[in-house]
Amino acid sequence: MFDQAVENRHVRRVAGAAAAALVYWAVLRRIFNPPAGVLLQGIVVGGLTALIAFGLALVYRANRIINFAQGDLGGVPASLGVLPMLSTTSLPYLVAFPLTIVSAVVLGAFVEFVFIRRFFKAPRLILTVVTIGVSQILAVFPVAMPRWFGLQTSQNRYPSPIDLSFDVGGRTFGGNEVIALVVVPIVIGALAAFFRFTNIGIAVRASAESADRASLLGIPVRRVQTVVWMVAAGLAFVAVF
Repeated sequence: MFDQAVENRHVRRVAGAAAAALVYWAVLRRIFNPPAGVLLQGIVVGGLTALIAFGLALVYRANRIINFAQGDLGGVPASLGVLPMLSTTSLPYLVAFPLTIVSAVVLGAFVEFVFIRRFFKAPRLILTVVTIGVSQILAVFPVAMPRWFGLQTSQNRYPSPIDLSFDVGGRTFGGNEVIALVVVPIVIGALAAFFRFTNIGIAVRASAESADRASLLGIPVRRVQTVVWMVAAGLAFVAVF
C-alpha cells in the first residue's frame, strides 16, 4: 500500500507541496524571523488574494486573456450585500450573504453574455481591452450605490457577525479574520472538487485545454465560458466580501 501511495501522482504533488512549504518556512524563519501574528496575517491576506488569483487563472485558461475586471466583479455584489445591512432595512447577515453570492454569479454571467461573448472571436488584445472597459463600468457602482440606500459613501464597513477577537504576536484578529481562515480552505477545496468530479468542471477543463477540440467533441463551449465567468465572479465576491 505504501508503494502504491508513493507512485500516486496526487500523493507526490501533496508531498512536494508540503516539502516546499516546510523549506519556505525554514528559510523565512532563518532570514527574517517574523512574529507569529505577522505570519497569520499573511495567511489571511494571502488566502483572500489567492481567490482573486484563481479567478484570474481560470479566465486566462478559458479565454487566453488577463481579466482586468476580476476585482470589480466581486466589488459590486459585495457592496450590494453590505449596504442593505447598513441601511434602514437592516438585512441580516445570513440572508444577505447567500443573496449576494447569487448576485455575483448572475453578474458574471451577465458580463460574459453582454461583453465577452460579443468579442469571443476577436483578437485577444481587443478582448483584454474590453475587460478594462468592463472594470471602469463596474467601478462606478460601489461609489454610487450608497446613495441609493440613503447612506454616506464613508459608511462602507459592517461589523463582523462573529463577536470574537484574539491576539497573536502583538496583532489583534477579529471575526472577519476567523471567517476568512475557515471559508478560504473550504472554497478552494470545493473549487478543486468542482473541476475534478463534476461534468461541468470537466467540460471547463476540456474547453480550457482546446476550445476547438472540445467543440468538435460536442461540448457547448459558449456555455462553458459563461460558467467560467460565473465561477470567477463568485471567487472575487468571496475574496472582497
